[in-house]
Amino acid sequence: MKKDNNTQNKHLSERESSVLKALVYEYIVSGKPIGSRSFVIKYSFSISPATMRNIMFDLEKMGYLTQPHTSAGRLPTDKGYRFYVESLLDSYEFTIDNNSNLNEETLRRELQIDQMFNSLTKMLSTVSNYAGVVLTPIPDYSIVKHIELVPLSENTVLFILVTRMGTVVNQKISISSSFSHDDLHAYSKYLTSELCGYSLFDIKKEVFDSLRQDKMMNSRDEIALDIAELALSKNENSQLYIDGIENLLHIPDMIEKDRMETLLHLLKKKETLKMIMEKNIDTDGVHTFIGEGIDGEDIYGCSIVSSSYKIGSVNVGSLGVLGPTRMDYEKIVPLVDYTGRMISNLLTRMVN
Repeated sequence: MKKDNNTQNKHLSERESSVLKALVYEYIVSGKPIGSRSFVIKYSFSISPATMRNIMFDLEKMGYLTQPHTSAGRLPTDKGYRFYVESLLDSYEFTIDNNSNLNEETLRRELQIDQMFNSLTKMLSTVSNYAGVVLTPIPDYSIVKHIELVPLSENTVLFILVTRMGTVVNQKISISSSFSHDDLHAYSKYLTSELCGYSLFDIKKEVFDSLRQDKMMNSRDEIALDIAELALSKNENSQLYIDGIENLLHIPDMIEKDRMETLLHLLKKKETLKMIMEKNIDTDGVHTFIGEGIDGEDIYGCSIVSSSYKIGSVNVGSLGVLGPTRMDYEKIVPLVDYTGRMISNLLTRMVN
């Protein structure tokens, strides 16, 4: 992962930076406020406890640390966590052992795309021990594989579109004129031959218009296009999958009143979480949203580590891990990055 440039970090000296990173790491591991004397001894800083207290005091003034009360040690703020994550690693490798629940083969065995995304969410939850979150691609990114029209009543047909990823778009369409089974077979054959291999986005933007300019088009083809255009005019949204909330309920940090209210808010108002996951679809790499500063929403005590994923060269969705601000970022950041790359490769092979 490449580090983001953060002008605030430039105010820290090399010593302050080393102290802050070690302190955040220690707090993530222990969950207890950090005192200067034990901290100096454990991390072998070549300075006195008094000098360490001064450094901690300066970091507190800059907003990186806070002190619950005067006699307590210090712990990181959201700003301190952000510094730690941004400077965590210039590069890393994430390896999967043979017993890991995170593997592409499990996903490939799923027969339907929604089952695959559901399994992916469970994998993220199981491996991270937090909550897994996946935002699926909108259907417009899908490539058409087959189209079938099925009669429902005298003037109603079911438009069925199957994509290369295995997703199915169903729409009931009313037709003013009567039709026979032979008509529907001809409509289906024409639409499949003309639209197969195009994305729904390209079909709606260019292909329909191009086909209508064909001087050889007959009335039956025009009716088929009318049906398809009406069926695809109804926009479908991305789906949000969440798994592993029970993991969070076992973390002492998350059952505090304010954090629990945040968690319930995210579960009740999924549009907030969906908005956060949509935020980085158009950009590559791992993004971390920490604490109260998430899109102006009051997301107290929670963090989301997310990454976009692709079909080919196009970013189409995002996935991530939801947990407490005291998250094991050293494990979660490469996990999310690896999973994003894995699902990108799988989806790209599925549509080609």
